[in-house]
Amino acid sequence: MMSLAATLLAMQQADSFFPSGAVAWSWGLETLVNESALGAQAPAGRRRERARDPRGDEVQAFIDGQVRYRWASFDRAFLRAAWLAADDLERVNQLDREVETLTLATEARQGSRRIGQALLGVHAALGTAAAGDYLARVNAGQAPAHVPVIQGLLWRHLGLPLEHAEAASVHGLCTGLVSAALRLGVLGHVDAQRVLAGLQAALREVLAAAAPEPEQAASFIPMAEIAVMRHETQDLRLFAN
Repeated sequence: MMSLAATLLAMQQADSFFPSGAVAWSWGLETLVNESALGAQAPAGRRRERARDPRGDEVQAFIDGQVRYRWASFDRAFLRAAWLAADDLERVNQLDREVETLTLATEARQGSRRIGQALLGVHAALGTAAAGDYLARVNAGQAPAHVPVIQGLLWRHLGLPLEHAEAASVHGLCTGLVSAALRLGVLGHVDAQRVLAGLQAALREVLAAAAPEPEQAASFIPMAEIAVMRHETQDLRLFAN
């Protein structure tokens, strides 16, 4: 029963309906689509929704890269560390500042902070333990509130087991990016589900592997980071990055 309760709680936290503000961010996907670097191959004629759109493979590869070379190698390390240190806000604050320092692209830092702060604000309103105290630090300019750190902190205080917290975090990343591709017109609803299904093996693989410690955390997604930095030059923008 405890496992079922944890699974249901993780589903709530990972649901795009949860008001974290994550749906406003494409993490460079919009720029890549606008510049025809991704998703430029339009289906020939009128495709039936059940026929596979080859652009789904491009979107899946993009998300796979985000999962393996950002989330698994970087975000996961700080989520775990914050989960383990959730009763020590000074340590959580230190981890938060490390994410700030190590996230080189300004737009990526801003996105992570804004989503983390939105998530923190919702949990403070819901009365989640430690949310109000940490929000006070953020409002005082002492902490940036980056997403993985806030997830680890809050979800530990909600009673979410670490493995469920990790699964909720990476699932939320995947669904957010697939949703962005859907709204950008790159995918239809059925192909969006094909992409999510196709990512399951990668998710199982990264979650089964040992997570790095914060000292070994690293990120290498140059195409996405350059796209995030170029986003502000786009004439038409649906997303914040």
